[in-house]
Amino acid sequence: MRPRPPVGLLEDLAAWIAGAYNTPAAYLTLTFTFSVLVAIILPIPIEVVLLAPLLAQQWAYLGSIAAAMALGKTVGAGLVFVFGVRVEDNIRHWSEKYRIADRFVKWCEKFVRKTNYIGLYLLLSIPLMSDTIPIYLYSLFNEEGKALDWRAFLVSNFLAAWTRVGIITFIFAAFNVFLGR
Repeated sequence: MRPRPPVGLLEDLAAWIAGAYNTPAAYLTLTFTFSVLVAIILPIPIEVVLLAPLLAQQWAYLGSIAAAMALGKTVGAGLVFVFGVRVEDNIRHWSEKYRIADRFVKWCEKFVRKTNYIGLYLLLSIPLMSDTIPIYLYSLFNEEGKALDWRAFLVSNFLAAWTRVGIITFIFAAFNVFLGR
């Protein structure tokens, strides 16, 4: 059982983030860094960074935040792609020792090859979906880095981030119209 952080620490963190929101350079840097981490290791939805500008209806600021988010996600995905190309041979070698693992690896490679960039783009465009899992799936099972070109992989990530912001913004706007706000 992990010790729980003191409530004061969480309140301080929330206050610090709220303060950063009012300082665009700090919040955009925080958004970029958070987006890189979400792509690499944090299996949580990225939409958290969009809540404040959506609630405040600060559309220009939302655009800047979306750009920082898309760039951060693309940088993180690029790092994962490089990692995936480097460890893919080890995964394939290890999986050949166990038939069920070999089947899983072959299925994943077939999935990546068949769904290609469009599959990656669609998966990453789904609001509230973890980016980490699809990015690793498409990076690790990329058949020696030949099934997907790294440039198109990065473009798919970048465009999916913008699409995701658009979907969230549309849902938020439609919900506000429905409530008569």
